[in-house]
Amino acid sequence: MIYMKLFYYVCITFALAFVAQYWIISYITSRNPQNSRGKFYLSALFASMMGILEVMIYDSYRDSVSLFYYVGLGLLAYGMIFAYNTQMGVADEDYLKQMLEHQSRDILLADRIIKNTESQSVRTIATNILNRRKRDVDMMTKMLADQTRAPITGKKLFTKETYAV
Repeated sequence: MIYMKLFYYVCITFALAFVAQYWIISYITSRNPQNSRGKFYLSALFASMMGILEVMIYDSYRDSVSLFYYVGLGLLAYGMIFAYNTQMGVADEDYLKQMLEHQSRDILLADRIIKNTESQSVRTIATNILNRRKRDVDMMTKMLADQTRAPITGKKLFTKETYAV
């Protein structure tokens, strides 16, 4: 019965941490949040770390060691690190979505620093970054919208023929 209580605690902690990382932090830090496999991997990694912390807190109150939970959540964390580092299952469209969100964060940060800095050199760097990122975002948005041909190679994007070897 005691371990069922821990199981519920871990499940609730995992779910809340995953939602917070996947959706809430994305909406706070980006103007253009996207669904992507890489973001899923990172969210699951952080949620498993929060689960491990929950088990540690639970164990400290109970003077016990819940080895099963540590091993399970540790393996999940390792799996998510491996999946993210190898970009397992990430196709062109998913990569572009990840990059759109990343570039959107850069744009938001540069825009804020331009408004709040008094240093001309910092403002110049931020303006250059802002202009570069906006060009990149426009190109990636167009590639996602068109989903027809790559700008340089002319190959069809996001089709099964692209991935045939």
